[in-house]
Amino acid sequence: MIVDAMLNDSDTPRYAVRRTKRTYSAETKAELLAACKAPGASIAAIASSHGMNANVLHRWLKDSSQASSSTGSTALDMTDRTVPAFIAVPLPAQTTEPVEREIKVEVRKGSLAMTVTWPMSAASEFASWSASVLK
Repeated sequence: MIVDAMLNDSDTPRYAVRRTKRTYSAETKAELLAACKAPGASIAAIASSHGMNANVLHRWLKDSSQASSSTGSTALDMTDRTVPAFIAVPLPAQTTEPVEREIKVEVRKGSLAMTVTWPMSAASEFASWSASVLK
């Protein structure tokens, strides 16, 4: 019952210190946005160095990109992360002749070495042959 009384008591302060919303001047916002748009800039590091949450800077960047797109700005916006749908890549010409794949095995014993090449189309025969050789 004591817990219920505490939860329902409107005089009980929720926080020891009243939280206030920070406000930033237009110049400060512009300076921070410019720093965020610099190549290689870390938004989290910029926010941390100014004692603010990185989400605030992300929201400002989003708002500024929407504002610039609605005004028809042609400036390159670093927050626009669109990727082209298709990039043409030239490929080497393909040969019309089929390439025969091979199995190659090299066996060494002391100073002797033997290389066996077997067609892939006869892989089951190679398995039988290698089993008889390895007995």
